[in-house]
This record gives sequence, structure tokens and C-alpha cells, in this order.
Amino acid sequence: MNLRLEYFETADQELALRRESLADIDFYKYTMGQWILENGLGGTEVTFELIVRDPNIKLAQVIPENELREALDRKRDLRHLPVEIKFLRDMQADGKNVFGERYLQFLERFQLPPYELKREGDQYHLTFTGKWIEVTMWETIALAVISELYYTKLGEGHLTTDEYVAMLKKASDKLYRKLDRIAQYPGIRFSDFCQRRRNSFMWQKFAVGVAKSALPKQFIGTSNTWMAMHHNVPVVGTMAHEIFMVLAALARSGGDLRDSQYRVLARWMELYGPKFRVFLADTYRTPEFLKHAPAWIAHHYSGMRLDSGNLAHNGHLYIDWLKGHGVDPMERFVVPSDGLDDEDMIRLHLEFQDKIDHFFGWGTLFGNDFRDCAPPSLIGFRPFSVVCKVTRVAGRHAVKLSDNRGKETGPKIEVDRYKGTFGIQDVNTQPIV
Repeated sequence: MNLRLEYFETADQELALRRESLADIDFYKYTMGQWILENGLGGTEVTFELIVRDPNIKLAQVIPENELREALDRKRDLRHLPVEIKFLRDMQADGKNVFGERYLQFLERFQLPPYELKREGDQYHLTFTGKWIEVTMWETIALAVISELYYTKLGEGHLTTDEYVAMLKKASDKLYRKLDRIAQYPGIRFSDFCQRRRNSFMWQKFAVGVAKSALPKQFIGTSNTWMAMHHNVPVVGTMAHEIFMVLAALARSGGDLRDSQYRVLARWMELYGPKFRVFLADTYRTPEFLKHAPAWIAHHYSGMRLDSGNLAHNGHLYIDWLKGHGVDPMERFVVPSDGLDDEDMIRLHLEFQDKIDHFFGWGTLFGNDFRDCAPPSLIGFRPFSVVCKVTRVAGRHAVKLSDNRGKETGPKIEVDRYKGTFGIQDVNTQPIV
């Protein structure tokens, strides 16, 4: 999964200077995009919708509508540069090219599709509807746009130049302190996962550069394709909940729905080798997933990402499940990635060491921890939870259950139907960072 990729110095030097690029996107959008294409699902009509989980964040009070439209429209003007296509074309894993020419040719022609935006009170209703293979690319791009615009506009007119510089100094000092603590545990390895909720493009670029320089043996890469190219670090990513949600929404019966998540993994295994076989189990709850999961997943998948609920508990569920199928957990790994900070990674490292291999996806609090760095008057200058999730598939509602009730998406009647189908009795609600 973590591939050492070369950045070609002979490539168009503009790439290193560009402020905006279609490759400024989470890498899993490419791996999932190829999966969508190769499984004949590219034309399926899908809707993604912006969901602000934090009720105290009023986007429309901060971001002017015209500026949000301008930012989204600029993204629609972008195309992949030849060097970006070359980067993907030359990528290899398990002895073969990761991406085939059919998908690369699609990317060469690709333009982000239209969006729908309207203000509803203090929030924006932002949706992307169209062919799945096209609208899927909006997810992490739109979230990065929203996040950066929010912090930019929040600071404009409220921060003097000296206050702004002081804020950046505090945030950078905080990042260095975290990295110093992590350095005390050489067994901790982590990747940048902050794309979707970063403070800004430049801050992510800075944070990745600092981590690479300060902890070269522990920092193992970034999920952002542009950052991987620019900093010459491994690019990290496989799949997200999206593909499980779409196949579940297309299911025709209860049994078909229950088995849909395993069909996702069977089809994924046909396309990708061991380096990219890292699965999610929490879309419809980890205990239920593992209870009914076929043995071939234990034997042919390299690891599991832990993205909600009690990460230590779910990690131990995976360890026990592997042992039950005769697989040595030390030959597999887990990737905790839910709301982590340095202290969480240290705690989980101590929990999992000598039990299962592991590395961490460090997201929001790696690339956007400005808590207590801005002047007290800017009370909104803090990380907040915002997602862009699939809400409809071919006219049907899409559902995500998660191991945290606070992350459930979908109308209640459909959520209840899914819970009944999967045999879910109760799900805890946990704070969302």
C-alpha cells in the first residue's frame, strides 16, 4: 500500500508552483475510480452531499456565496497535467502497473462535473449529482475548498498581520511538539490524512514537509497525490466507505444487501494485489462484518482500517478473527484513522505492539490543529467535522451506519431497515473530532 514513487525532475516545473491541481486530491479517489470503471458502474447516477456535523459551525455566515462559487468553478476549469498522468502511469505495485490505460485515458479527458449550490439559512446545501465515476472526484476536493475558505474568511478583517504570524507560530510550535513526542516511540509510523479538513493547501504542504524532515523513518507518506509528488514521499490510500454504500443501495434483497460488502472486496481483489488490499469493516459495523465475513478475506487481505468506534476494541476483534482463521496477526496490520492525535497514536501503539503490525492515518489534528492558537475572539477558528457523503444511488437512499452513531447517514426509516438486515441492536455515540 505504501509505495515509494519517484518524482520526475524533468517534468513540467509548473507543477511544483501551481496553487491548484486536480491531483490535489486523496489518492483513494483514483483507486476507487478505476474500480468503478472496471466494474461497469461508472454511469450509475449518484449524489454526494455536503454534511456539516458540527451544529455550531455556520458556513454561510462566514463564506460569501459568490466566493464559494468562484472557488468551485476554478476547480472545474482544471485538467490533469501530463506529469500527473505520468505519475499515475508509472506507478507499480505487486509487479504490475497500478492503473490501466483505459482509466488513464479517462483521467486525461476528465473535467469535474457541475454542482448545485444554494444557501439555506446559515448553511449551504451543496450537492454533486451525475455519473458515479465523475462526481466521486468532487468529494475531497470540495471538502478542501470549504475548509480553506472558511478559515480564510474567518480571519479576514479580524486578524492583524502580527496576530496572523503569531497564530502560525503557535500552530507550528504545536506540530513540532507533537512530532517530538512521537519521536520517543520509534515503532510509531504514520501517514498524513488531512486532505479533507486541512487548514489550507499551504499548511498541509508545510506540515508534510516538516514531518518528512523531522521523522524520516516514521513518516511513511501522504494520502494527497499532489503532496506525494511534490515532497517525493509515498502515496497512501485504498478504499473508502463510498463503494460499500453504493453497492448496498443497489442491492435488491436483504441477503443481497448483507453480502454486498463482501462482493466489494471480491471485486477489489480481482483488480488490486496485496499492497492495496486494505479493507474497511465499519460501514455496517465491524462486529457484524467480521461475524459473517468469509475466510478468504483473512487470507488474502493485508490489513484493516479502523475508522470509527473504539479503535482498540475493534483492533482486537480483528486480531481474534484472524487467529480464528489460522492467520498470524503479525503478518497483517491495522490502520487507525479516526480523529487521532499524538497521544492517541502513542496509546494505540502501546496497545497493539507485539500483537499486530500497525500504522496511523493522522488527519485533522495533523493538518489543522489551530486550537488555542488564534485570538480568543475567533472562537470558530478550530477544527470541525464536515463530510461529503453519498446520499442517493440510482434514485435510492444511501446509508452508512458506522461504529459511531454520530456518523450515521441516511433517513431514519432506511437506517432502521439496514440495522434490521445486518442484525444490529445498538451503536454507541461518541464525540467526533
